[in-house]
Amino acid sequence: MTIAAPRPTEGPADRARPAVAWTSIQAGLWVGNASGEFAGMIERGSSGEYFITDHRARPLGSCTTLGEAKARHQRQRQLAAPKPQPQPKI
Repeated sequence: MTIAAPRPTEGPADRARPAVAWTSIQAGLWVGNASGEFAGMIERGSSGEYFITDHRARPLGSCTTLGEAKARHQRQRQLAAPKPQPQPKI
């Protein structure tokens, strides 16, 4: 068995939300997958902008590059992640 240490920049929110793997399913359309679940979509419009939606098809905005679109999607996922609850003191 291999035990992997967390990355130095990895925080609790990173571990709570798995990374999104993006797959191009046709020209100008990418679908995100996180641990086997639909995570969202990025679509390149005719104007060249990349339109982003979340796992419930809610719009997250648009960007000028695919890299920016993926980064914005990831930021929105982190913001939407459930916040860890503090442990009660005994």
